[in-house]
Amino acid sequence: MAGLTVSLVAIIWLMRNFDLGAVVRTLASANAWVLAPLPLLLIASFVLRAQRWRLVVEHEPPVRWWPGFRALMIGYLLNNVLPARAGDLARALELGRTERMSRTKVFATLVVERTVDLAFMLVLLSLVLLSYPAIPAWLKQAGVVVAAITATAIAVLTAAHTMGDRFLPWLHARLLRRLPDRAAVRAREILQSALAGIAGGFRPGRVAGFLLLTLVIWTLEVALVWLTGRALGLDLAPGNALFVLLLIAIGTMVPASPGFVGTYEFFGVAALGMLQVHGPQALAFVVLLHLVTLLGSSLIGALCFLARPVVASPRDIEAPGRASERLPEDKP
Repeated sequence: MAGLTVSLVAIIWLMRNFDLGAVVRTLASANAWVLAPLPLLLIASFVLRAQRWRLVVEHEPPVRWWPGFRALMIGYLLNNVLPARAGDLARALELGRTERMSRTKVFATLVVERTVDLAFMLVLLSLVLLSYPAIPAWLKQAGVVVAAITATAIAVLTAAHTMGDRFLPWLHARLLRRLPDRAAVRAREILQSALAGIAGGFRPGRVAGFLLLTLVIWTLEVALVWLTGRALGLDLAPGNALFVLLLIAIGTMVPASPGFVGTYEFFGVAALGMLQVHGPQALAFVVLLHLVTLLGSSLIGALCFLARPVVASPRDIEAPGRASERLPEDKP
């Protein structure tokens, strides 16, 4: 409910402050030839995101690219239509289902992916804050919040990776042994799966590849923002396009309705306002950008959902040190 309320407030604010008729006319005047490359840029970004995710999923045998891409896009589709980022959970379930992996392990890789992504965004945001001296106080405060979240997540993941194996016996002696045997075994195996899931984020080669792909992805998305602006007669410098993209990314961290409807537009026009771009052109630009990404991810996600194979439950995976037993947490 909180997300829907935030989105509704943002939509009402936009409707009261913009001439929607003029926005529609601006959208109708968009140059279709300039927009033509956007699907290719969007697909390239999704392809690289799937490969980037594979880098942090440490598993034997290695996760295949197509199941990873399919799970990613199904997750994006469901994030567009379901609240509370339920698509992220569906993404973990889908990859676990098709690649016969622990769901907990897969979900842990999403935590690693999101944390490293936030760290990269924080670096970019820091550079932007240095380049734009007239940044409002609320944006600087948002940067501090993002930095605090990122630092906390990195600290927790690092502690879990470096001390997790030593922590499990202590936890078992203090707490798990008080549980019924089956519940204790299940809890221990869930924790072991989580530790296995974050391990890929601490392999230097994998992290380097992840960061390189992240740089390419951001470059593609800056190009997408720039072309969207050009289609509406808005000439954004690459640095300004990055600035808009960063503020929208911060906006997607705010609780909102599925697809970030309203909040995406609010933060987008706020960014353009700081660049002295106002009026119908500003909102038309953000709406067009949102439509391209929303429809693109939803269409590809729907096709991937229809292409899902009918497979048996992936819960055939073996627990560490228990070669003949399934993980209880992964039973249907």
